[in-house]
Amino acid sequence: MCTLTYLLTEHGYEIYFNRDEQRARLLALAPQFNSSREAIYPIDANGQGTWLALSQSGLSLALLNNYQAAATPVNENSISRGQLILSLLDKVKNVPNDADIMTQLKTLDLTVYQPFVLCVFPSDLTLNNINIGVVKWGASQLTQCTADLPITSSSVDFNAVCLKRQQRFAALVDKAHPQSEQLKVFHYSTEAQGKHSVQMSRDDARTVSISHLSVTENLVSFEYFDAVEGVGSRVTRGRLGVR
Repeated sequence: MCTLTYLLTEHGYEIYFNRDEQRARLLALAPQFNSSREAIYPIDANGQGTWLALSQSGLSLALLNNYQAAATPVNENSISRGQLILSLLDKVKNVPNDADIMTQLKTLDLTVYQPFVLCVFPSDLTLNNINIGVVKWGASQLTQCTADLPITSSSVDFNAVCLKRQQRFAALVDKAHPQSEQLKVFHYSTEAQGKHSVQMSRDDARTVSISHLSVTENLVSFEYFDAVEGVGSRVTRGRLGVR
């Protein structure tokens, strides 16, 4: 139950991410900079992991649920999907180039996670160097995907939700010349039928946060809006050299 879009520039990129969760779920902790992982990310209060992270080098990792895949049997070894990004951040510190993140992913035991979609935005990503990685995990298989926009997940009426959000995206975003403000309007938009809207609302679930990540030559920035509390925050860091 999430929506992700991105915008490439000559000197970096931007990401917008709506996180949708059950109303009964605890509110997440706002993003902070973790010095040991050299990354900015929020913390899910239930699983103590994260769904979105931005490293000081400019690498971003985003995680969505893959509801359409067969669920992995839950056992004593199962762990929260949100731990996946933290594990990858730990691993990427030990490799010379974060483009190897897919290789690092394949070294992990993915059977402990429920199905997911992982989006990888490398630190050297620009309009002139497009190398976004999107993979789906489910049914004991890791599958490479295209990064078509918007990237959406939904546990309810998936096909209809995807279609409505695609139509909304086409109406609000100039495909030939996309602008950051257009993506922002898209992510804050609502529809008469709450489950179809990008800023989603259902009886059992809702959009709980809207994040905006920005990577330039000199700066990384993580803007976070808690849609439940109506409170915004921003964490910025001087960017480390591209690995």
